[in-house]
Amino acid sequence: MSAQTVFTQWNFDASPSPVATSTGVGTITLIGGVVENTQTTGTTACNCPYVNGNPNTGKAYTTKTYPAQDTASGTAGIQFSVSTVGVSAISASVDVYGSNTASKYVQVQYTTDGSTWINVTATPTSLAPSTWSTVATNLPATAGNNANFALRVVSVFDPANNTSYSAIGTTSTYASGGALRFDNVTVYNGTLAVSDVNGTKVNLVKNTNVGNAILFGAKANVLIVNVNGQVVKSAAVTDGTSLDVSSLAKGMYIVTGSVNGEKVSQKIIKN
Repeated sequence: MSAQTVFTQWNFDASPSPVATSTGVGTITLIGGVVENTQTTGTTACNCPYVNGNPNTGKAYTTKTYPAQDTASGTAGIQFSVSTVGVSAISASVDVYGSNTASKYVQVQYTTDGSTWINVTATPTSLAPSTWSTVATNLPATAGNNANFALRVVSVFDPANNTSYSAIGTTSTYASGGALRFDNVTVYNGTLAVSDVNGTKVNLVKNTNVGNAILFGAKANVLIVNVNGQVVKSAAVTDGTSLDVSSLAKGMYIVTGSVNGEKVSQKIIKN
């Protein structure tokens, strides 16, 4: 596993402020008619696109005004542009959360020429109600040393029909006003310890915001990996058991293991 360091990051915790990186240099562009999810209290409008993030002690950036039903799949969302000149190995991760009426499916994409977009996963990420989902990926060599590199997240049709959007809420109906939040958008110098992290795929970890113990929802031999790609703890766990991590420093970790023959990785935040 290769070591990695944060090259550019947006964690949005310094709000209210103009949208700016917390580390490094980059720009945000809302695309496809999407706007900041400003809120109104009584008759007084306030520019409040910052809401509870991941973890909820921090902030996230929230957006709205996505396409009408049955239209413009893969065109609307948010773009993060980062020049990677001087860095050869690139990886990235992004946290996404949606309201009940937002699109259940989003696609994370990257570009190396500023116009052609490539999916980072073979299938769209499926969002679950009241749950943060993380997509993390190693990127090809062409993403490094590239002034045109950018990452974006767009709403997409339900892959089951590929003609319409599905809502995140199980009893909800998709609406263009449904909000999507973004947090911890990170471009790394170096490769990630795992190549694909999707917290909704298999419920290996029950609590992704962790105090002193991780609660598990499946039987597995797990590794806990820090952001430098180092294994800091390993254990054999079963459904309903917990693992003491009180000795770990605060920060982001990846928990990875094999569940029913399928490799599963989930990001946790140690508080």
